[in-house]
Amino acid sequence: MKKILLILMVGIAAISTSCNNTQKEDEHNEHSAEKTSVNDENAEEGHGQEVHINPEQLKEMGIVVEPLKGGLVNSKIQRPATVQFNPDRTAKMGPRISAKVEKVLVDLGDNVSKGQALAYLSSVELGKIKANYISQLAHFQTKEKAYQREKKLYGEKISSEADYLQAKAEFENASADLKSSKATLELFGIDAENVGNQDYPISYFVLNSPLSGVVQERNLSPGQTLSPNSTPIHIVNNSEMWVMVDAYEQDIAYVQTGQAISLTIKSLPGKEFSGKIDWISNALDPDSRTLKLRAVVKNKNGLLKEGMYGTAGIINNEEWKKPIIPVDAVQKIENEQVVFIPGDEEGSFKPVKVITGNENNGWIEIAGKIKIGEPVVTAGAFHLMSTITSSTRSAAHGH
Repeated sequence: MKKILLILMVGIAAISTSCNNTQKEDEHNEHSAEKTSVNDENAEEGHGQEVHINPEQLKEMGIVVEPLKGGLVNSKIQRPATVQFNPDRTAKMGPRISAKVEKVLVDLGDNVSKGQALAYLSSVELGKIKANYISQLAHFQTKEKAYQREKKLYGEKISSEADYLQAKAEFENASADLKSSKATLELFGIDAENVGNQDYPISYFVLNSPLSGVVQERNLSPGQTLSPNSTPIHIVNNSEMWVMVDAYEQDIAYVQTGQAISLTIKSLPGKEFSGKIDWISNALDPDSRTLKLRAVVKNKNGLLKEGMYGTAGIINNEEWKKPIIPVDAVQKIENEQVVFIPGDEEGSFKPVKVITGNENNGWIEIAGKIKIGEPVVTAGAFHLMSTITSSTRSAAHGH
């Protein structure tokens, strides 16, 4: 009898303790619900979740709700780019005839001006051509004087017509021979006016720069024999550079000649180079499906080097009004981009799926069911996202 009584007392005590614990848990849960709760309600275009925040936490999280703005967005497309020399400002110099290097007058990195002498070369064959020109010039001058004399005498009825016509014919032949000899010199890049006037041997000739720039390559030395196909000296004017941009197929509708670009180079932090698109390819690369663009960029202080890789920001010339929101207001939940809008109850918020567009100066375009003027969370969205994702993880662990 004593045993039965003891068992009953223990059982009653256990039931009493269990009821007390249950009551405490219920009170705790009610208190927690007053702070933050996540309900699996169907949010518009969202993830079936709604977060509830009490007034105190709204202040702590810095939640700000404002009407969705519509803004004029000047878009910028970021695409990979490569820096190249401008071929129109590049000269690859070499002789037009087999020649021997006598003296090199410039070195790598030297700045040269248009027409400046780069090297002295010599050619026996060219020496003969120049000598022939000098001979033809002297012959022409002699025949010209004879013709002028006979012409005068014939006019004064002193000389016969036959003598006059013969002198005229010889002068015209000498003139033709001189023109032919001069044309031969020009084929080899020799100015006939200077032939015979130099202070160096007749076989010598000068390799001159056709443009102002800097010596980029110098692959010759005294005594070396150069062929007509060789180009041992390269001069580049790097005040402007070409920027070759790889745009994507979907960019075609947004790029056009005349658009401004800004070029940034990872190895030149803090530097930005400006230019404009002057050419767009008419064909996509069949393998990469990219569209080649070319922009001409001013090379500040010669910092840009051929072969550099960078990023070209293609600035769209058009502006249009679209829903825009601060970049930080867009969050990602389960690999989808969302913004938060107020729920039906005070302090409740639900995620709405959006598609983002161009980004500029801290603002980003969005597209979705939410319209300009409707309320949206513009600050504190990260805390709402964190609340939902942490609750989702807790629920998953609970199961």
